[in-house]
Amino acid sequence: MDHIQVDVLNVVFLSLTANLTPKVGDILSHREIASQATIHAALKKLKQKKMISFWSSNDSRAKYVQLTKLGQKRFETLADASANGVNKH
Repeated sequence: MDHIQVDVLNVVFLSLTANLTPKVGDILSHREIASQATIHAALKKLKQKKMISFWSSNDSRAKYVQLTKLGQKRFETLADASANGVNKH
């Protein structure tokens, strides 16, 4: 993954940990990461890599983003590595 994909994935993860349901539009608004077109391309690549998936509710045109099991595993692995690193010092 490139740094933009990592930043986008982090935004999705942080939204979910804050008990928010991130919409694609919410992710696209993070101009500190990149332009909307670049973020959109990153979302597509993350979906192709099976890190995220999209869903829509029946009564809304909004498209929501969620982590897949593979995406969740990435953050679990990072948390484990962080915990192990802290315990070794």
